[in-house]
Amino acid sequence: MRYKGLTVVEILVILSVLALVLTLAGSSLLGFRRQLTLEDAANTLSQDIQTCRTEALSKARNCRIRFTGEHTYVVETGGGSGYTILTSRNLPGFLTISSPTAGSWLEFDPRTVLTPSPGFPTVGPGANAPEIKLTNGSKTLRLVISMVGAVKTVWQ
Repeated sequence: MRYKGLTVVEILVILSVLALVLTLAGSSLLGFRRQLTLEDAANTLSQDIQTCRTEALSKARNCRIRFTGEHTYVVETGGGSGYTILTSRNLPGFLTISSPTAGSWLEFDPRTVLTPSPGFPTVGPGANAPEIKLTNGSKTLRLVISMVGAVKTVWQ
């Protein structure tokens, strides 16, 4: 007489296959989540650039985005006598601003003309379009800013 049910070996095989499938799905979802976080950070930075441009135009004073570290930047208004911080942003720990370096800035004047700090990275030799690179370690997003503040996002 044969019993109905599964043997211990059959259960172990099923559990092994299930563990493998869940591991593959989990790592795929983690990579997808990291990519979405990178896109979200790029969108937030793009919005902050547009907000800075609007602030400069509407308040008739300079506004700039100043990069303060690998994971941080601030939006400031003011001018030669000093700046006031409007917004401070911290990126998640696994995201970095790989370019530009800390201390670099992009500034809009009241006519909304964009001026980058000296040495700010550009798209290429002889190009005037400033470029910001965000990375999550495996993927990099480039934000290319036109002189009037339009931001184009490019996967690298």
